[in-house]
Amino acid sequence: MHTIKQLSVFIENKTGELSDFTHVLSTNDISIKSILLADSTDFGLVRTIVDNPEKAKAILEDNGFSVRFTDVFGVKIDDVVGSFDKVITALSKSNINIQYTYSFYEFDIGIFIFSVEKDKFNEAVKSLLDAKLEVVSASHFYK
Repeated sequence: MHTIKQLSVFIENKTGELSDFTHVLSTNDISIKSILLADSTDFGLVRTIVDNPEKAKAILEDNGFSVRFTDVFGVKIDDVVGSFDKVITALSKSNINIQYTYSFYEFDIGIFIFSVEKDKFNEAVKSLLDAKLEVVSASHFYK
């Protein structure tokens, strides 16, 4: 219910590569809900949540992109001081290591996406729910 299939896509770090990626998705009626681009000298790593991850993965692979799924979860956080700290504290108290996080906003609510170790995924979600924090349903993003 809370497992969001994030696409991790490797692209070359050169002009037009990100455009090629977004064009493949848009021409196949796939909506990007969240995106993060990290770069190095030679390549970029796109982490994205889309409305139809299975279709997106197949289409991207058919177009020569290297794609893998990563299970992530999202947490809604009010735009007030200390909200993010509550999430981090709940995960820390449960001995959950955060591999990475990124965020986006919908109106005045932030949604933070988290990646944790696979064997701690369910425990992380449970610790947040126990702390009365709102973990986003995966259906929030999907068609």
